[in-house]
Amino acid sequence: MFGLLSKKRIKMKLRAIRVDLPLKHVFTSSRNSVSVVRTVVVELEQDGLRGYGEAYEDAYYNVAAESMMDAIERGREAIERYALADPVAFWRHLEPALGRNPFARSAMDVAAYDLWGKMKNRPLWRIWGTSNDSVPISSHSIGIDSVEQINEKFKEYPDWPLYRLKLGGRHDEEMLRAVRNLTVSPFRVDVNGAWTLETALEMLPLLREMNVETIEQPLPYGDWDGMKALRKQCDIPLIADESLRTEDDLEKCAECFDGVNIKLAKFGGITPVRRLIGRAKELGLKIMMGNTVESTIGASATGQFAPQLDYLYSDGPLLIEKKVGYGVKLDRGRLVYPEECGTGVRVYFR
Repeated sequence: MFGLLSKKRIKMKLRAIRVDLPLKHVFTSSRNSVSVVRTVVVELEQDGLRGYGEAYEDAYYNVAAESMMDAIERGREAIERYALADPVAFWRHLEPALGRNPFARSAMDVAAYDLWGKMKNRPLWRIWGTSNDSVPISSHSIGIDSVEQINEKFKEYPDWPLYRLKLGGRHDEEMLRAVRNLTVSPFRVDVNGAWTLETALEMLPLLREMNVETIEQPLPYGDWDGMKALRKQCDIPLIADESLRTEDDLEKCAECFDGVNIKLAKFGGITPVRRLIGRAKELGLKIMMGNTVESTIGASATGQFAPQLDYLYSDGPLLIEKKVGYGVKLDRGRLVYPEECGTGVRVYFR
């Protein structure tokens, strides 16, 4: 249970700080360009154990670091009055405590699961009954950029087994050909809803020629008819991201896409994402998860889901200049799990 403290229970302590994480390079998608990731890191402490979660600000969803910090401070008293024993019950308590701020709720929920796993002395993936012996390779993300800059970026990770390209700029064909000239590795593309149906159909022959594995969110959110028309002519798997805003969108996505990209922060944390994955699989959808602009804290939480996924991009920590901790890491696309329990994360600051 997750309930009011008795006199003998140790109070759960909450700490939240804002951390600015400069990127190694400006990262550009069709939506925006980012040079610094503004994230909120949450620490929950109970019985001498600490759990960590994070959530980044996202202009597309109108979420700022300040609004997350404000929500957490408003809920501080209610949160610290409880003792953690069941993270699902904790998540239910977070809505009245934090209001409708899924990003803040996600940071808190991830911290609770990390703490709970440490209390159980086991990593989450093992508590959930999965095995990390066979998990998908993580792609490495390349933002929209000039051919010259792409050549420079490839020097950092030239032999990655799988890449993920952001498209939707003015020179998509040049980018695709530049990347294919640099590597024989397969790659996936993410358009962030920047194409029209006409553009998507025009791009299909080139995408086939480049052996693109998946196309993520080619058309804008809400263009369900366009997606249905595209799917009829597209033999490359289509993955929904922006089109999946709530759990209620899953049925529509199943009619228009082959898979869905599920993000912890957007849906409010581990608790709802576990439910969402189960429902998506019932509908026959492939599952993608990832974290392009999160630190090791977020990447380690996502890594606990890796045995359940079809597609993974967990390269956020590689794009960030400043390391905030230690946890699940990547070795040329393969996840390497630490000995630590919970999400496996340890932070370098307190």
